[in-house]
Amino acid sequence: SSGINAEYGGSLVLWSTLVCPLFRPEEVGEVGELFVHPIRALQPIQITPGNSWLLTPTGFWLDKRMCMLHNNERLKHTTKGWEALYGVGVSLTEDSVVLSHASKQDLVIPLSVLDGEGEALTCSKGNSYRTVPGVGDWLTDVVGGRQITLVYSPEGAVVPGLDPVLIIGQNSLSAFEEIAGHTMEMERFRPNIVAVEKQPFADEGWAEVKVGEAVLVFCHRCTRCSITNVSPEGIRTDYTMNSLREKRPRCEKTNKPVFGSYFKVKCSGLVKPGDKIMLIKSQ
Repeated sequence: SSGINAEYGGSLVLWSTLVCPLFRPEEVGEVGELFVHPIRALQPIQITPGNSWLLTPTGFWLDKRMCMLHNNERLKHTTKGWEALYGVGVSLTEDSVVLSHASKQDLVIPLSVLDGEGEALTCSKGNSYRTVPGVGDWLTDVVGGRQITLVYSPEGAVVPGLDPVLIIGQNSLSAFEEIAGHTMEMERFRPNIVAVEKQPFADEGWAEVKVGEAVLVFCHRCTRCSITNVSPEGIRTDYTMNSLREKRPRCEKTNKPVFGSYFKVKCSGLVKPGDKIMLIKSQ
C-alpha cells in the first residue's frame, strides 16, 4: 500500500536487505479469522477467505461505527435483561447492514446514512453522535419496549480513544482452555483478528507487526470484564470470568485479568484471512 511504501521505501523485504541488513522480518503466524462489528455490542460479521478488508488508523472499515444508546448512555449489553439482543443477526450487503431477528422482518440500514446528516446527539459522557433514522423502534421492539436509539460517529469509531485492533491467538485460547479445564467460544472475547500463531500468547510480545498490507504497533493487553460470561447465544454463566481471574495475569493499573492484545495502526492497508503476520520488532 502507499502507506507502507512511504514508511519503508517500497518492499519490506527490499528495505530490510538494502537499508538494514541485520533486519529480518520473521513470520510468526497468519490471520486465521477476521471479524468486524458494525454495531458495537451486537454480533460481528466474519470476513470470508479470499475477501480483503480495509484497515485504517481508526480501525477496520465499519468496525464499531454504530452503537446503541439507552437513557442517553451507551448500552451495556452485559447488563441482565438485555439478552434478547444476542438474538439479533448482523449481515452485510454491498450497500447496507442488515439486522435480523426471529420475531421481526429484516431491517436494512443503508451505508449511505453514515455519510448523512442524522440528528445530532450528545450522550451523558459528552461524546457527540448522530442518530441512524428508522432503526431505534425496531430494536426497541426486540427488547420488549425499552427505548433504544442507534447512533453513529462521523469521526469513526463510536468510542473515542479505543485502540482499534484486538488480536487474540487461536493457540492462546486453546492453552487457556487447557489450564481452565473447560472450553470457550472465541466470540466471547470479540477479537478483530484471530491469529494462528506459533506460540500461545505470542501477541503479548509483539511490538510491531505487518499484517497483510497494514503495519500495527502494540498498545496494551486487553483487560477483561463480564461480557466474557455471556455466550454468543446469550446464555449467562460465571465460569469464564472466574477462570480469567484465577489463571491469567492482571493489569497493574486496574487489577483486571488480561487476554488478547490491542494494536494501533501505523500504516493502513488491506487485510484478509490467510495473510501472513510478520514480526518487525519484538518488545
